Amino acid sequence: MAQLNIYLNRLEHNLNFLKSISPDKNSLIGVVKANAYGHGIIEISKKLVSMGVSRLSVASVSEGKLLRENDINCNIIVYYPDPFELNDIINYSLEPAIYSKRILKKIIKLLDKSKRDFSVHLKFNTGLNRLGFKFEDIEWVIKKIDKARLRVLSVYSHLSASEDKKNNLNTKKQLKIFNEIKSKFYDLNSEIKYHLLNSSGIFNYPEHQYDWVRSGISLYGYSNNSDWDKNLLPVAELKTKIIQIHNVKKGECVGYNNGWIAKKKSKIAIIPIGHADGIGRYFKNRNVTVKINQLKAPIIGNICMDIFMIDVSHIQCKEWDEVVIFDQKNPANIFAESAGTISYEILSSLGNRIKRVYIS
Repeated sequence: MAQLNIYLNRLEHNLNFLKSISPDKNSLIGVVKANAYGHGIIEISKKLVSMGVSRLSVASVSEGKLLRENDINCNIIVYYPDPFELNDIINYSLEPAIYSKRILKKIIKLLDKSKRDFSVHLKFNTGLNRLGFKFEDIEWVIKKIDKARLRVLSVYSHLSASEDKKNNLNTKKQLKIFNEIKSKFYDLNSEIKYHLLNSSGIFNYPEHQYDWVRSGISLYGYSNNSDWDKNLLPVAELKTKIIQIHNVKKGECVGYNNGWIAKKKSKIAIIPIGHADGIGRYFKNRNVTVKINQLKAPIIGNICMDIFMIDVSHIQCKEWDEVVIFDQKNPANIFAESAGTISYEILSSLGNRIKRVYIS
């Protein structure tokens, strides 16, 4: 009964705006990992390719294979390749991001055995301290790739706080390290591309766009900054229906573990979406609201696997009336922030039981 309406014209608007603030309109990498942030990886990828995006990126080999099996033939970067799936990477013509000595040695060995040349990307850790080669590894990496059957397409890193106040100390340090990395590889091959910026970085550091940029959440309408958000359109709207209404007396409880107790005679509506669909239990009693007939109704009690409850005592409504979880006027980031989380988590957690409807 829950439905995610996905407006492809809004996706097109966001892509066109991001291209307009990029020095090279062909430099944008469309990030479609995590089921295109919950929006549907196949449909979103096909739309992006139709609009001229020539390189997509995914998290896993399985996501890359899924794109290939659905006739998506553009370049595809795999950010976190499993070293035991390198044969699939080669067979499906995916582009692995190499971030460790172990994976680099393993793919070089595999390519030597198969006598094939292959394209890769090199990931360096400049301060996020998540994945990537260290700066001290540069000479080792260059020595390894110098005679290997590898074509390095790009060298990249990731800012740890791209949405924070501009030119903070940590970001300055990361930029300095990345520029030093770039100078090392430029001497090796002047055709290598460089990229550092994610969605927030595209807005916050346009002077550091290098050759490519990686656009994830901004394609779907969010930028982690209310001023930047004014240029984007939320692509998805989540709606469902009231399936039942109860009248409860003062002192009666609602939901598991007596999660909410009525302070007065109340009217409670039952909504058919729960933590199995991506509405986590952390929404409990956090002053999070949804909308019915343009009026706000607070979520009450513990979120169930398939259901949550709302207080509609102040709203004229009936069973099967529409419930808006988030839409363009009340977007996913606001809904998420009211529960202490972020748009990324809400969107990417939306389960497959929610019907996706694509609107041109």
